[in-house]
Amino acid sequence: MSEQPIRLILVRHGNTFEAGQTPTQVGARTDLPLTEQGRKQALYFARYLESEKIKPQAMYAGALKRQIETAEIVAQHLHCENILQLCEPALTEIDYGPWEGLTSEEIAKHWAEEYKAWTAHTRWPDFFGGSEEGHLSAIKTWLKTLRKKYAAGETVVGVTSNGVIRFFYAFQDAEWKKIQGEGKMEDLKVKTGHFCELLLYKDALRVKSWNRDPKVLCSAC
Repeated sequence: MSEQPIRLILVRHGNTFEAGQTPTQVGARTDLPLTEQGRKQALYFARYLESEKIKPQAMYAGALKRQIETAEIVAQHLHCENILQLCEPALTEIDYGPWEGLTSEEIAKHWAEEYKAWTAHTRWPDFFGGSEEGHLSAIKTWLKTLRKKYAAGETVVGVTSNGVIRFFYAFQDAEWKKIQGEGKMEDLKVKTGHFCELLLYKDALRVKSWNRDPKVLCSAC
């Protein structure tokens, strides 16, 4: 494409479980703060942006503590608290319903078919809160807002969670359907503190990079 896109960097919040704790399913119902390691991960991302001389025109975050805290740490390090825009609906995590607070082993034991369908193909269980269509609509609306508010070549950062980040890939229709059909949706998992870089064009969205570790990419980290 010849047109210059808006750069959209989506980062997953930092850790919410301490070392030694057993991770459980955490979604919109479970509003955990960052751990000390999670706060360090946010700082690694801030230092990566700084080292690359990336100056966001705006930084959005969902409504959860872990998302907001990550955004605030990044903004404070970059001295740009004035660009924060919090509680963006498109970035708030999925409501996993009865799965919240359970380990993956517990979920797989009691909801074997639904868990496999979700993790491999992102088939939405009917007992989740909200809907797949609702999340996709919220993302579509937000992307439309970004196209109107920001100019080509500008950078926007969004702080969100793993469940939601994957749905941005759905705007690459052919690639999304291929991954769904092959049952490889786990390949799109984004680790805590990692980020994805997207290119937002007037009529399209393209993935430039996925699940990158800022600590590895930044010598200052």
